[in-house]
Amino acid sequence: MLFKFLFKKKKKKKLQEQSEQKFDMNNWMNLSKEERLEIDFNEKNIIMRKKKALLKSIREEYLKIKNKEQKISKSQKNSKKVIY
Repeated sequence: MLFKFLFKKKKKKKLQEQSEQKFDMNNWMNLSKEERLEIDFNEKNIIMRKKKALLKSIREEYLKIKNKEQKISKSQKNSKKVIY
């Protein structure tokens, strides 16, 4: 019963997405060349900003992990030293 509900819901979403895409395509083709270029340029800029932000956050996380590993390895080296 639950599965039928989920599958029906997914099927409805797919149909809605297809109809929205067709509608968007019609609107897109009705725009002038300059308008399409401007919209495309703006969308590319938005996507590029999101990608740059994602890369920046990945780099920051990598540096945090790397620094933690270095601290751990230093503390392990210090604990291995035996004082006589």
